[in-house]
This record gives sequence, structure tokens and C-alpha cells, in this order.
Amino acid sequence: MTKIDKAIVFSLLNAVLLVTVIFKTVLNFYVFVVVILLLIVLCHVLINKNRINIGKEGKKYFFLIKFPLVINLFFLINYITGMNPTKETYCYKAQTSYVGSVRSHQVGKTTYIYLSGNAYEYEYMIRSFFIDYKRMMFKNQITYTFERGIFGLRIRKDFQFFYNENCLE
Repeated sequence: MTKIDKAIVFSLLNAVLLVTVIFKTVLNFYVFVVVILLLIVLCHVLINKNRINIGKEGKKYFFLIKFPLVINLFFLINYITGMNPTKETYCYKAQTSYVGSVRSHQVGKTTYIYLSGNAYEYEYMIRSFFIDYKRMMFKNQITYTFERGIFGLRIRKDFQFFYNENCLE
């Protein structure tokens, strides 16, 4: 395999792991970004002090391919080792999206939801769904199934939408 082939394969693998694993992990978005930035700075310092050998590929390959792969593998191990499922149920309200310009204004629903009690306020991916909005239509309650992985991070393993008369505004 050439260097370009490896870069393509690992980039695709990183993208798939990001969508299928990291987006299902309960993470405070801001804390996650700060931790990643600190890890990048730490790796950069360790590379400059020759504590991390990046080989002949260079810094770009390390920070664009290898570093994200290590982060993704950490989350993959946590995801695979999930245990002790627990269920949580919340009323929710779907987000309304405004699209258009001054002359053309349209309103539509999205698959991003707001949970009752402002639960998971900063865990954006727990409240976002890559599904067709029709699965959520006319429903106002969600039941999550969470598990805790070996590294202690919670994972959203499943979710179901329901209609509940008690969840009306």
C-alpha cells in the first residue's frame, strides 16, 4: 500500500468511527474540544522533543491520520465494552429550522431535539439523530438506552420515540 492509499483508507475509517462511535458517546462538547486541543499541543511538544517518533510520514500525516485514529480507537474500545444498560425517558421538543432569504422564508422541523429539564444541554450529538424526521413525527417522548464503557464514558446504544399525552406543552 502506498502512502496515499493508507491515508485514504485511514481517513475513511476515521470518518466512519466518528459518526458511528464518537457521536453516540455522552460528551460535553466544549470539554471534548478543550481536551483534544490540549492533546494536540502535548503531542506537538513531544514530537519537537523527539519523545514521539512520527517516522518518515511527517507531522501532517500524524495529526491528520494517526492522531484521530488513536482517539477513535479509544472511543471504539469504550463503545465495544459497554455494559450495565440503563434506560432514561424524557419528553422532548423538536427544533424548528428557518431556511430562506428575505423574500423566500420556509420553516421546517429537524431531527435535533430539546429534552425536558434541559437534560444533556451540552451533549449535542446525544440529541441529534441521523434519521428521517418521519420516525419522530407526532411523537414527543424518547427513551434512551445507555451503557457505560470500560473507560467510564456513557454510550447511547439505542433510542425509541413514543407519543405520551403527559408530555404536551
